[in-house]
Amino acid sequence: MASPEPEPLRPQKDRLFVGQLIEHGAAPHEFHPKGPPSYYVTLKTEGQAKTIWGRGLERAFADSKTKPKLDDLIGVRENNLDPVSVVSRTRRDGVVIASRQLDSPRPHWVVEKLEEFDRRRFAAEALRDPSISRRDAVISHRELSPFYWVLDALKKVSDTRIRDPERREVFMRLSREALALAYERGEPAPISPRDGHDTQRTADGRQQTLPPTAGRTRE
Repeated sequence: MASPEPEPLRPQKDRLFVGQLIEHGAAPHEFHPKGPPSYYVTLKTEGQAKTIWGRGLERAFADSKTKPKLDDLIGVRENNLDPVSVVSRTRRDGVVIASRQLDSPRPHWVVEKLEEFDRRRFAAEALRDPSISRRDAVISHRELSPFYWVLDALKKVSDTRIRDPERREVFMRLSREALALAYERGEPAPISPRDGHDTQRTADGRQQTLPPTAGRTRE
């Protein structure tokens, strides 16, 4: 019985592979008869075939918004993202009575038709640019709305807690960059706690609202 394919190391930087989709499917790693189960994508790029391997590619195809088909021009994005350990604690009268930890996956692989990556890039640039109003950006890219909600919350924090104007400007610039990159990577917008509730990502990547007694920490 073949052992599971080891999880590959995340690249130091995000990578995007572009080409015409020739084939994809489940197969033993590198087509070795005794190789561990894996998933592959073969692209035709610059006249040559390039095969990419990774177990997460199967899920990336299943989660794809544009559902690429054979012969489509597509992008395969490998994100430099590590999973996040999410700890939720239930308290009663200030005492922790229950605790649980979930390893929340973040999108390692994203597979879409190439125009989807172009669309995300243009939308992310709008989010990065403070000269573009929220209204204009959201009219053109409706999916940016929750990211601007987070950006508004961060601006309120900076206005009340950071006195130095230059530091406030740096804080907001870095905030815009972080949110734009998350959008490009296919991550959902981080949701700030509200109405006495916290949020976390579930094991399948969805966001879930926690009761007021739960907290969240990154470890």
